[in-house]
Amino acid sequence: MLKIVRPVSFLLLSTALCSSGTMFAANETATPKVGISQQQASLKGIVEDEFGPVAGASVVVKGTTNGTVTDMDGNFVLDVKKGDVIVISFIGYLTQEIKYNGEQSIKVNLKEDTQKLDEVVVVGYGVQKKVNLTGSVSTVKAETLETRPVSSVSAALAGQMPGVTAIQSSGRPGSQTGSITIRGKNSVNAASPLVIVDGVPGSMNTIDPADIESLTVLKDASSAAIYGVQAANGVILITTKKGKKGDRARVNYSGNVGWSTPTMRPKFLGSADYAMLYNEATLNDNPNNPLRFTDEDIELYRNGTDPYGHPNTDWYKEALNKNAIETMHHISISGGSEKTSYSASVGYTQQNGLIDANNYKRFNARTSVDSQINKWFSAGLNVSGYRGTLMDGWNSVASITQFTNRATPVEAVRNEEGDFLYHGKDNPLAMLGRDGFRRTMDQQVNGTLYGQVNILPNLTAKALFSVRNDERSEEDFKTQIVYGANNEASTGLREGHEKQTWWNWYTTQVLINYNETWGKHDLGLLAGFEQIDQRYKHLEAQRKGGGNNELQESLSTLDASSQTNKESRYEIAHRSYFGRAQYSFADKYLFEANVRLDGSSRFASGNRWGTFPAFSAGWRITEEEFMKNASIDWLSNLKLRAGWGQTGNEELKDEEAYLTVPSYAYENYMFGNSLYSTAYESRYANKDLKWATVTSIEGAIEASFLNNKIGFELAGYKKTTNDMLLLLPVQGVLGLDAPRQNAGQVQNTGFDLSIFHNNSIGKDFRYDINFNIAYVHNELTDLQDTEGKEPGDNRENFWFLEGYPIGSYYGYEADGLFNSPEEVAAGPTRTGTEQPGDIRYKDLNGDGKIDAANDKKVIGKEFPSWTAGLGANLYYKDFDLSFFFQGAFDVDAYVNGEAAYAFFNGGKVLERHLDRWTPTNHNASYPRITMADQINYQFSSYWLQDASYVRLKNLTIGYNIPKALLNKINLDRVKVFLTGENLFTITGMDSLDPESAPSNPRGGLYSNVRKISIGLKVGF
Repeated sequence: MLKIVRPVSFLLLSTALCSSGTMFAANETATPKVGISQQQASLKGIVEDEFGPVAGASVVVKGTTNGTVTDMDGNFVLDVKKGDVIVISFIGYLTQEIKYNGEQSIKVNLKEDTQKLDEVVVVGYGVQKKVNLTGSVSTVKAETLETRPVSSVSAALAGQMPGVTAIQSSGRPGSQTGSITIRGKNSVNAASPLVIVDGVPGSMNTIDPADIESLTVLKDASSAAIYGVQAANGVILITTKKGKKGDRARVNYSGNVGWSTPTMRPKFLGSADYAMLYNEATLNDNPNNPLRFTDEDIELYRNGTDPYGHPNTDWYKEALNKNAIETMHHISISGGSEKTSYSASVGYTQQNGLIDANNYKRFNARTSVDSQINKWFSAGLNVSGYRGTLMDGWNSVASITQFTNRATPVEAVRNEEGDFLYHGKDNPLAMLGRDGFRRTMDQQVNGTLYGQVNILPNLTAKALFSVRNDERSEEDFKTQIVYGANNEASTGLREGHEKQTWWNWYTTQVLINYNETWGKHDLGLLAGFEQIDQRYKHLEAQRKGGGNNELQESLSTLDASSQTNKESRYEIAHRSYFGRAQYSFADKYLFEANVRLDGSSRFASGNRWGTFPAFSAGWRITEEEFMKNASIDWLSNLKLRAGWGQTGNEELKDEEAYLTVPSYAYENYMFGNSLYSTAYESRYANKDLKWATVTSIEGAIEASFLNNKIGFELAGYKKTTNDMLLLLPVQGVLGLDAPRQNAGQVQNTGFDLSIFHNNSIGKDFRYDINFNIAYVHNELTDLQDTEGKEPGDNRENFWFLEGYPIGSYYGYEADGLFNSPEEVAAGPTRTGTEQPGDIRYKDLNGDGKIDAANDKKVIGKEFPSWTAGLGANLYYKDFDLSFFFQGAFDVDAYVNGEAAYAFFNGGKVLERHLDRWTPTNHNASYPRITMADQINYQFSSYWLQDASYVRLKNLTIGYNIPKALLNKINLDRVKVFLTGENLFTITGMDSLDPESAPSNPRGGLYSNVRKISIGLKVGF
């Protein structure tokens, strides 16, 4: 319905207008109120739809520049002459033409053009009618983000669009962002999409969501190839809100305050069960071991009569806050004159953490001015910025959580005198608020200036220059803490760190557009030039020892002799030439061609340039005469489209800026009795490096029925990445790191399906429902003999193997548990020390033994094959309710450490450990419980859990204050709402959040959070 297109506030006006009456005629067509006319007259009118006034509608005398737009109440005044034809139009409605015959006032009732709802979408370097799109493009409107208490856009995208996978792995303040993958991972090196904000490269996580007007995702090569560089992983286009010409000044406020708690936590046992299992594990390690706990001890733990001698400490309750407060506020002003529009906004976000030392504060500001200087020249300026400050203790909230997971319930926090106790490992309560701080400040300033010249009526030239400066300042200080009943624990020497990082981007664009319509033909041409220069610099220093706990803000208080310094810097540049041609005949035969020539400073001059073409076509079958003559009234739209294209990708980290020139490292060596600083070549240079190329092919069908009340879009695709930049092995005797080389191939095949339905029941109730589901099969098809362990920190259990997806778990395949000495003797075994109750592994090569070289295989994967989303909006009078479910399927998580193993790292036991193997419990879900013996901790399928889930991502209930009440206090809109995020999750995982678990397998990091928020929106 219209609410999808227009702000909610426009709809609210209908109540007041209908209740208060109107001075104009009520019939459906424009009819005269007064029959007297003059040669030059001032015509008054009102434009409405079925819900009430339409604000922002265009009212123009045909064939002239004489025009205006309707105000907030749908009214307009226009100077006209008898015989003039007045054209009234608004996006999503049928355009009406009315001949002026001298009447003083008219009333116009616009009718929805259901073929044109959301008719214009943002595409690469321009906009396009949605019905004429030939590429795979998905959009999210501002209304989707309006009432969700999310501080980053990426966190709100999960499940919103088919083929777009958003995974939020943390609920930590300042880190509530999502990693975005579009239609599978195209490379072993990188998978992040290119993000364009108001026409220039940017970041979606630094924008206040309340500033966003629309978000468009270009999913296939035919739509994304126009961006070339980094477009292999898809493109996300963000358009921020702007003012409207001819509109009065409008002020809008939105804000919410909420309470967050972790979605899931490991389920630890209390002291009595801990002591009982501890004794059992002691005997399982060695039957002759003495027991630590007596039966009397266990009973005292159970009844709680000796809280200091036999405590039952809930370390989560002691160390971590039960919930944390989060708040967001945003205020904006916008408007415009006949030739100039403006907007400005400021936003504030604060997120508190589960420990008092952890919080995040961010300020956002944005302003824009667009002006039609004269008939042939217009210009505009956009300026935005933010500053975000993340505070944490020296032992971050993740470290405190890890300490908490290790602290056992039989250990007290303090003694009777109130002193913190030391139990052989860090006491998290002794650290809180005393261990120092970590402060990270990020800030950005971005300015974009453009000018556009109308050379001919159909020919324009636009030049744009953008400067973006990002800066990060990191300051850390560790205090020296001594604690324990006898001061036996110390955190060691004081130390401090300071780091400064600068990024600067300079973007230059020149765009020439030509659009022509003749008869049934529409032609659009685009030619462009773009250059992006990026500069990076990093400095850091640290000292250790000396100082005192009170002076924490300067390194100068610490031991100067311990100081170390580092510096790094690089520059990267891209230059591109691109073009696009779009043609349609009678709005039914659609063609588009794109080409981009990209040059990158990363490559040697002979391989610097790459050419990336794309072609697509569409056929709107319902526009054919034979379909119209068939009178198939129930079929509103039927379109087929197909596309082919190539995009380029460097796939490299920013610091890999000079792969085609020698790289040097610096070390200190002793020669004789003297220490010398030396430099040496550390990596081969490869001058033959070139672009990786992703080739994409897609076919799709779009259809809608019953006057667009129901419809679907189904697209199938195949993407192939060639010439991935791999580290091929070299002879170790050469003593240099392997260079990047073009080798390897990965394929993604899959489909996207979206279904929608909307309807009205009576005049007071309407609804819309949207469902999407997507599948992707990712496969490494050629690795040029580089199969093996994935490089990187904490990636030793992931292997790159041909025939399997990126992110494959590689380990032993568990085959249940040994239940008797006879089964152990029959084998196969891995160490020869297995006992009944230990994990049995499959002997994959049949040699009678278990070994890593022959008996490991791919046992799971960390990236989902299936994703889905289901959302609905319901409106009844002044009330609205929306909900959104999101899910991911066919994905695994390797759960280990404190979240899986009993007594791991001197830690706790979990509820699942009660169902351990014993001589009388052979159907157990956990092996025999041990303490010192870690024979069962090998990486195997036994510790994999199905991380599939369905989650109620958002539920919102809102109430709009009736317009009749608002008129008395001169307000346009007031809405109050109650909203929740991540309210419940259906999953097979028992203790970890399934969305976080693949990247947080030990449960020690900050998991996702559940939020309950109340909010307010006011407009005047």
